[in-house]
Amino acid sequence: MMRWMGILSWSRSLPRDLRLLFFSLYLWTFGLGIYNYVWSLYLTQLNANPEQVGLVSSIGFFAAAISMIPGGILANKYDNRTLLIIGWAMSIPVPILFYFSRTWSDVIPGLIVLQLSAFNVPAMNAFISALGDQKRMSSAFGAVYSAFPLGLVLSPAVGSLLLTWLSIRDLFWFTLALWTVSTIILFPLKRQPPREVDSKAPLLELPRSSRELTILAFLFGGAAAFSITSPSFLPLFLQDQLHLTDAQIQLLGTVQSLGSAIFAILLGRWAATRNPGSTIAKELMLVAGGALGIALAGSPLLVVPMVFLLGGARAPSYVAYSLLSNMREGKSRAGRFGFYLTFEQLGLVAGSFVGGFLYASNHTSVLITTFVLFVLLAALAGFRIRRGAATSKVHNK
Repeated sequence: MMRWMGILSWSRSLPRDLRLLFFSLYLWTFGLGIYNYVWSLYLTQLNANPEQVGLVSSIGFFAAAISMIPGGILANKYDNRTLLIIGWAMSIPVPILFYFSRTWSDVIPGLIVLQLSAFNVPAMNAFISALGDQKRMSSAFGAVYSAFPLGLVLSPAVGSLLLTWLSIRDLFWFTLALWTVSTIILFPLKRQPPREVDSKAPLLELPRSSRELTILAFLFGGAAAFSITSPSFLPLFLQDQLHLTDAQIQLLGTVQSLGSAIFAILLGRWAATRNPGSTIAKELMLVAGGALGIALAGSPLLVVPMVFLLGGARAPSYVAYSLLSNMREGKSRAGRFGFYLTFEQLGLVAGSFVGGFLYASNHTSVLITTFVLFVLLAALAGFRIRRGAATSKVHNK
C-alpha cells in the first residue's frame, strides 16, 4: 500500500490549477467510460457492420484532426483557460444526440461535435507546460494525463452495473451529468494569456530536426497501431470470439483503463529520470505482448492480464509531448502541439479505417497487426529517441 501511495504522491506536488484540470479531466473521462467500451456494440445495435463501425470512428478522429492546428493557433492568440472551458462545454449536448439516434449514421453529427471539442488539446498541453516543472516535464504531463485512464478505471464497472437494469442508450444521461459538472470545475482556473513569442509566431511550424521527425512518426504510428484494435474492435472481438456480454466487456474496460493509468504514471516518472527512448521501448514491448496474448488466449481469464498490458498503449505519447515541449527554444504552442496532434489524430483515422476492413476479413488480424506495429515502434523509440534532444534547451534558458 505504501508503494502505491508513493507512486501517486505527485498529486500533492502539482500546482493548484493543474490539480483542478486533473479533477475536471477525471470526471469528463469518467463520463466517457460509462459507455465507451460498449460504444461499438451500440453501433451494431444501430445496424452497423464492422466496416461501418470503422468508418464512424474514422470520421470522428478526422474531425479531431482538422481541429488541432486551428486549436494550436487559438492557443497562440487567446487565453488558455477560456479555450479549455469552451472545448469542455461543446461536449455537453453530445450525449443527448447519441440518445436519440435511431441508426448508426445518426450518431455522426454528435460524434463530429464531440471530436471537434478536442480543439483545446493544444491549449491544454500549453497550460501544462507553462505550470509544470521544466526539469520534470514528463512527470507533469504524465500526472495530469493519467486522469484520463484513471477516470476510465471505475466508470466501466459503473456502466456494467447500470447495464444490469438499463440499456446502453440510457447510459448517455449519466454521461451528460458528469460532463456538465466537469465543465463547471474549470471556471476557477486562473487566466493564462498567450506569451508574446506565441502571438507573433508563424501560423504553421514544421519539424526541423530528425528528432522532431522521429517524434512525429512515432505519434502517428502509435495512434494507428492502437486504433486498429481499440477502442472500436476489441469489444467486438471479445463478443464475437469469447461470447462475452455487454456488462462483462465493460468490466474488461476497467482492466484496460487500470493498465493505462498505471503505465501513464510510471512511464512519466521513469522517463523523467532515465533514458526516455529505452524506457518507452520496453513499455511498448509489454503492450505488443498484450495484443498478441489477447489473440492467442482462449478464455476470458487468460485475456484479463493481456488487456491490462494493452492498456499502456497510449502512455508513451504523453512522454513524447513532454519531450516535444522542451525540444526547441522559442517554438510556439501551435508549432509544438497543433501540428503534431494533427498527425496523431490522422493516425487514429487510418488505424480505425484499416481496422474495419481487417476485422471484417479476419477477427484476429487486428490484434496481430497491432502486435507487429508496436514491436516496430519499440525499435524506433529505442534507437532514435534520446533525452539530450529534449532537455538541452531547458538548461540554457
